Amino acid sequence: MKKIDLQYLLLYKIHRVEIMKSSMILVENSAEINKTQKQQLRKLISVFIAFLMMQMKNKKIEEESLHYWVQMHSNDIPTTKSNVFQKILTESFQSVLTQLNHPYEEELISFHNKLLNKITSLYLDWVQTPPENTENKQIYMKQLDTFSEILIQCNGTDDLPFLLKRAEDIFAFKRCVFLSYNPWLKEFSGAIGEELPKVQLLRGKIESEPVFALKKPLFLKKPDPYVQQTAIDLFNLSSIIFIPIIYEQQLYGWLTLDQQGEAFDCPKIKLDALEQVGIRIGMYLSRKQLGDRFKYPLDHTEKELAILHLLSEGYSNKEMAELMFLSEYTIRDYIQKLMIKLKAKNRTQIVTMAFRMGLVD
Repeated sequence: MKKIDLQYLLLYKIHRVEIMKSSMILVENSAEINKTQKQQLRKLISVFIAFLMMQMKNKKIEEESLHYWVQMHSNDIPTTKSNVFQKILTESFQSVLTQLNHPYEEELISFHNKLLNKITSLYLDWVQTPPENTENKQIYMKQLDTFSEILIQCNGTDDLPFLLKRAEDIFAFKRCVFLSYNPWLKEFSGAIGEELPKVQLLRGKIESEPVFALKKPLFLKKPDPYVQQTAIDLFNLSSIIFIPIIYEQQLYGWLTLDQQGEAFDCPKIKLDALEQVGIRIGMYLSRKQLGDRFKYPLDHTEKELAILHLLSEGYSNKEMAELMFLSEYTIRDYIQKLMIKLKAKNRTQIVTMAFRMGLVD
């Protein structure tokens, strides 16, 4: 027999409805778990089967992908009842094999059990903190405290570029980018970061991007296939971290942190600390946003609004001058006026404030 993993995936693809129904019945009738755990287990089984369907593209289950799945759903894996998850799925899968009188039932069940054991192993490796990491945890907490002290001293959304730069320095990353979230269009777009024209090329629908749709912190040792290939090429991405900026269910955007093409590791305790960075920036924005919205004059001329939109798209002064039939000197004067009106120090801050005030999308 060849390619047992492909046969396994095909069986799940063809019989996923039967396996799902059988699993849901077994969950409901289980006396080993309470009502909350049953709800948790239903969700976990659903996302596990969806994960298997996604693996059909590669015709095998890659360990790297399995690790990401465990990381994404570690909060959904019942810490004390993971054996129930394995028992229910195994019983449902074996029932299908028996009905089919499958010639490779034994091999497929063996593969199935090894896969679920691997999930348990990866989960324990991810959530358990080794003794040698206790000191590192204290370091991460001190870094978080340092960042919080800086956050308290900031005055509004125009300080976001400064905050991102300080996050780079404090947590020892070479690049930090802010991706803003548009709740009406359900889109993300690059807003703040070095090489702003490149950053502004990053945009898309969050439903089509699993790292955004989850709204959870995520460390990717390798970005492919979870990050757009254009972004990987544009920024020479290797390992990367995604941190949602969220507070009281309101999502403001995401931070991405990386080492400019160098691979790195990120233990869960560090990812947990970085998650707090996202929460604290979200809290900061929730308090500053309304004040900032009315802090600056809104009597912008038609040409100023046009320049704001072109700036947000990454156009240079020369390109704007050609499009608007103005001289570069006139464009420069308009930008200076916008900096005064928005109390911005540079082009990046102009775009940041314009976005926060709803002047550009």
